[in-house]
Amino acid sequence: MVSIEQVSMTFGKEPLFDNLSFLINDKEKIALVGRNGAGKTTLLKLLSGQIQPSAGKVVIPKDMTIGYLPQHMALNSGRTVIEEAELAFQEIKAIEKQIEALNGEIMQRTDYESESYRQLIEDFTHQSERLKMFSANYQADLEKTLLGLGFLRSDFQRQTSEFSGGWRMRIELAKILLRHPDLLLLDEPTNHLDIES
Repeated sequence: MVSIEQVSMTFGKEPLFDNLSFLINDKEKIALVGRNGAGKTTLLKLLSGQIQPSAGKVVIPKDMTIGYLPQHMALNSGRTVIEEAELAFQEIKAIEKQIEALNGEIMQRTDYESESYRQLIEDFTHQSERLKMFSANYQADLEKTLLGLGFLRSDFQRQTSEFSGGWRMRIELAKILLRHPDLLLLDEPTNHLDIES
């Protein structure tokens, strides 16, 4: 659960929003609607941790993963579609290192009844489950996600630079989806996706 607690955001003298409070619960799907300049993108950047509020706080559980697809982004070239999408799995290496470190700490501990030991086991279990989710069948997930976003198998070996900005944003979205974030933030996704996608 994400908690927004009395958040205010000010640019210059005018507040963009003031004393904003709400919760985002598990499994909720929320649409954020408002006129241009109302602060929708700013709120998404606050939720993703890219910026901090002028006042109040955004409380995000420490183990929560967040995927954020901005409206505009600098897109890389020099890789094929499949190579770029495979970058989503770099996190597997980081999780493996975390599991190794947690396992090393568990092996050295003897305070089996303590709260800190229980938390250590909980962290180890959580990271192990994340690793299993990521690495179970990543190639199949990769292809399924790209196909679901409208790519053809023949596109997989094409250079990303051959695609329009909208199609390259779909590659970025594929990378985010493949990471299985706990919270997915899409800033104006209809600019890049059709109904089928």
